Amino acid sequence: MGSGSNSKEGEERVLTHSDVVLIRSDLAILRGPCFINDRIIAFYFAHLSASLQDDDDLLLLPPSIPYLLSNLPDSAAVAAVADPLRLASRRLVLLPVNDNPDASIAEGGSHWTLLILNNATSPSAPRFVHHDSLPGAPNLPVAARLADALRPLLPGSDSKRDTVPLIEGPTPRQTNGYDCGVYVMAIARALCAWWNNGHDHREGDWFQAVRREVDAHSVKAMRADLLQLINTLIQEKAKANSTSKGDTDPGSLQ
Repeated sequence: MGSGSNSKEGEERVLTHSDVVLIRSDLAILRGPCFINDRIIAFYFAHLSASLQDDDDLLLLPPSIPYLLSNLPDSAAVAAVADPLRLASRRLVLLPVNDNPDASIAEGGSHWTLLILNNATSPSAPRFVHHDSLPGAPNLPVAARLADALRPLLPGSDSKRDTVPLIEGPTPRQTNGYDCGVYVMAIARALCAWWNNGHDHREGDWFQAVRREVDAHSVKAMRADLLQLINTLIQEKAKANSTSKGDTDPGSLQ
């Protein structure tokens, strides 16, 4: 389970979706039991983003961006990368967190969690919420490093690290050693469903939706759901390509 996004050399590409390329081995990972890689998370976050119908208030970032932000050398570099993301103007930002300690190792790391920047309750008083599916929140120091990198970009922040607080959100516990990445995606799915339901997002939070919708059973089912989603998208793309060729090449109909 890592934060790198390089495809294995020579491996067959099975789907390109919103600039994310899935390869044959990604399907084997989903069939499990295997750790989830960053390509699969990036793919699913892109899929969830499409369901938001151009809602700029909720931003889901692929794993490569939070990893980069937490490993840049100084605040000026962080600001340069983060500026186009307009983090302070979003109401919620979802940031997958990986504990890979060495950026030179493309598929390092052993744990995925989800850090959420929450400006929804009060834009002038943002907070970070961390969801970790392992007891004791072992990824909290990694999430805290990312939060430290982002705090100077937020309203109301100053030199004090605790001006924008970081709290642990309620998170169902994984029952094995490899499903942390699926929990990240399942929590993101529950949050997006809560968001799309049209509640007044200034009131309350998504915690109850996570408690209700994320557990060992739903996480296990999610692997099969993702395989079905990928298969559907492959078929839709093949059909679209076939229709396009038929419209432009009469000979293809013979």
